[in-house]
Amino acid sequence: MKADNINKPKAPATKKEDIEPSPPQKGLLSKLRFPELPTKQAIGLPLAIMFVSLLIIGYTFATTGTPLHLGLEFQGGTLITLNTDKSDQQLQEEFSKYPLKIITTGNDGTKSLQFATMGDDQLRELTSYVSANYGNTPIEQVGGVFSEANQSQAVLAVIVAFIGMAITVFIIFRSVIPSIAIITAGFADIMFAMAMMNLIGIELTFGTFAALLMLIGYAVDTNILLTTKVLGERKYIDKKIRSTRATGLTMTIAAIVAFLVMYLFSTFSFLVGFAAIPTLSAMAMVLIFGLIADVMNTWFLNVGVLKWYMESPQGRAKYG
Repeated sequence: MKADNINKPKAPATKKEDIEPSPPQKGLLSKLRFPELPTKQAIGLPLAIMFVSLLIIGYTFATTGTPLHLGLEFQGGTLITLNTDKSDQQLQEEFSKYPLKIITTGNDGTKSLQFATMGDDQLRELTSYVSANYGNTPIEQVGGVFSEANQSQAVLAVIVAFIGMAITVFIIFRSVIPSIAIITAGFADIMFAMAMMNLIGIELTFGTFAALLMLIGYAVDTNILLTTKVLGERKYIDKKIRSTRATGLTMTIAAIVAFLVMYLFSTFSFLVGFAAIPTLSAMAMVLIFGLIADVMNTWFLNVGVLKWYMESPQGRAKYG
């Protein structure tokens, strides 16, 4: 019996790395059936939407001279807020002798009239007319030199933010294609948010500009999480993606819900006796658009590029 046991061939030992890990799935989104697209479609769909976004931004630039509709801070001029029941057409006729550009209606029923930069005599005449006919009315004025400086500083801030993001990503991953995928996904998020701003008439103000800068950070957090997981644990890529997706979607959806609450409160707070806050309302909308785009650009575009890269000869040579 002992001899038989000695001569009996032993089963080969199972290596630890050959066993597919099965990390426990937790959270409300752990069993979410996210659509699984082929690699080409997963990459092509977000790129097509980014191309449409660029067309919308390009059309705005061709018609207005700027990629976004500029608010008072970036364009200069005079803003007058009136408590009136008059229609936009009536106000246009009433102020036809002044360079009236935009009329917007606030959630509380007020009318905001934005005028282009005008001479001192015309501005005094306008101020006197408004005071005589509408009483104590808030009048805000921004000079052209100040607004041009704001435009230059805004462009510089965006460029510096993107360069800083790109450098950080390259330092973390030290790999060209995964880093470019993260930067492209972040760029696509910003372009989609800007396109939606043009479509629904959200102007570029200090508030919405801050929201766009915030999106640069929001746009890369889940992408960095995904790329770190895939490149760090190179086996069973699909399983790692599904595990990371549950965490990433939880983060993004929680942020979207928070900004949705912010939008509803700042937009409809007048219903409960508080003044509406248009700046917060516009910021929330920009962030919501950007985060919705981030879901698509992270879990389709970046996932598709990572899977293609890891299966390519270059990826196999570097990561095994």
